[in-house]
Amino acid sequence: MRRCLLVLPLVLGMAACAGSDVINTALPPGYLSAAREIVAAADWSNPETVTVTLANYRFTPSELDLHRDRPTRLVLVNPTTTDHAVVAEQFFKEVAVRQVVGPAGTTPAPWLSKVVVPAGQTREVWLVPARYGAFRFECDVTGHSAFG
Repeated sequence: MRRCLLVLPLVLGMAACAGSDVINTALPPGYLSAAREIVAAADWSNPETVTVTLANYRFTPSELDLHRDRPTRLVLVNPTTTDHAVVAEQFFKEVAVRQVVGPAGTTPAPWLSKVVVPAGQTREVWLVPARYGAFRFECDVTGHSAFG
């Protein structure tokens, strides 16, 4: 059996206000039109869990291997005292997002372009990688990209 991997090089910069999540309920240009169908067809009983820590102006680990067509729970941990944002426009265009989970609750999110992880909190993005590729992740908090 052939194993399909999606490789994600991660980059993080760090600073003040991260803003808010950018979640679309209407199909944005360039995103997967079948995202809702992909999410509905997936078996979410045992998703692959991948944890990323956002600290010291970087993502750790710096690269992720995600399996194409496999439901995945991407856990974003921010142990710092500063808010961080995960921005990965091309990546988010190539995945079907089921939901974003955090302390404030669960938000359905078929199309996503930014996730904010407040200081000291953890957020989860439940998704299905639909295409192969290498994608850059960044933090769009003012000044963060200058450090990482």
